[in-house]
Formats: sequence, structure tokens, C-alpha cells
Amino acid sequence: MKRVTKFLSLALALVLSVSVFTVNANAMSAAGEAHRRALTTEEVTTIYKTFNAKIYAKMYPDVVKELGEDEMALYTHFVTFGIWEQRQPSEAFNVNAYATLNPDLSEKFGDDIVAYYMYYANHMAESGTTRSMPTYNYAIWHDTNVYSVYDFTAGQKGPNKGAVPVCTRNYHPGIVIRNADGKEIWPSVGIKPADE
Repeated sequence: MKRVTKFLSLALALVLSVSVFTVNANAMSAAGEAHRRALTTEEVTTIYKTFNAKIYAKMYPDVVKELGEDEMALYTHFVTFGIWEQRQPSEAFNVNAYATLNPDLSEKFGDDIVAYYMYYANHMAESGTTRSMPTYNYAIWHDTNVYSVYDFTAGQKGPNKGAVPVCTRNYHPGIVIRNADGKEIWPSVGIKPADE
């Protein structure tokens, strides 16, 4: 019964989201807006497996300022805006890292951001065993440049030519890498486009 109630609350929140949100959707990137679409009920319920409201609130105080800390309000923001803006649903999953670290998936899904979430949500047990951990930290420690999921094209190996990484060993906004003494290492300094 608790699960049914939660699902009904989620469905109601999604139906009301268009009229309730005060967060400015116009602030979304052009790429996010170009890919944005209504999600199916199956997608919304499946992607929920990746979401952690407490972490989302901590990572995005701008959303909390507008909507508060209610779990369903935050999740509704995520599936309505955040997913397209490439916001993380939790510390454990970053869609850009997932697409970059799994070339078989990026070749299959291209820039279909929802496909990555659906695959991950249905195959979480693979992370850390048969698949890389889908985080920027994992990519940094494995010296892998991370590209936006929107820089991939289905049927193509690797990111589009000229794509600029969103995270590299030396450029990782929002992530501080420290050594055992607490000193920052790998300071953020320049980036270079793919195929350069």
C-alpha cells in the first residue's frame, strides 16, 4: 500500500508540475531544451530508482530555494527539468560519466539521455563489476575525459569531433581532489576539445 501511495503521489506531482514550478525553465541550455520531451509513466517510475532527494537537495540549493525539500517536488523538478539540464539524481550516478565510460552504450544510445537512465536503473548491479562506476570521480581517477551526453551520436564511436570535455583530470568544476594531507591536487586548469 505504501508503494502504491508513493506512486500515486509521484503521478499527481508530475501532472501538476507544469503549473506548480516557479523554477525558470528558460535557463536550460539549448541542448537540454532541444532534447526535452514528456517522459512516459514507465520512464518516470524506473528513473526514480536512481534518485536520492537528500543528495539532490544538497547538490542543488537553487532548486530547494524555489521548491523546498519535499521529495516528490524535487523528483518532479528532476524529471521535468533537471534530467535535461544534466543534473545528477544522486552521488552515485552522473549521466555524462556513464555515457563516456561506456562506449558500447554511447554508440547505441547516442544523445538519448533517457535511454542511459533507463539502462542504468535496470542494470545498477553492473556498476563497479562489469561496468565502470558512473561518476566524475571515477573518471578523474582513471584519467578519462568526460563529455556531455549531448556530444554523442548513435552509431558513432566516441564523442562528436570538436566536443569539449565537461570534466577532465585537470578540469573538474565542483570536484576537489585532495591527497592524504588534505592538499588539493590536480588543480583545475585548461581543457581541450576532442580529436585535438
